[in-house]
Amino acid sequence: MEGIDVSGGQKALFYILSFLIPVVGIILGIIWMNEQDMEKKQVGKTCLIVAIIAIVLGCICWFALSALSILPAFMVGY
Repeated sequence: MEGIDVSGGQKALFYILSFLIPVVGIILGIIWMNEQDMEKKQVGKTCLIVAIIAIVLGCICWFALSALSILPAFMVGY
């Protein structure tokens, strides 16, 4: 796929997939960051960043929901 540009619609699709399925973003990021084409390198880097952000947000939400579900158990004595 040398010399083929990535269209705006494809970039949006890759970014959305990277957020919804972070493994896809990590794989795309690793593969495309090793390309010679600067545009593909940038798309790969962005996919990797979006995937990492999605994982971090998922962890934060999971911990927050876990804490909120435990919180009422501590307030039983009040």
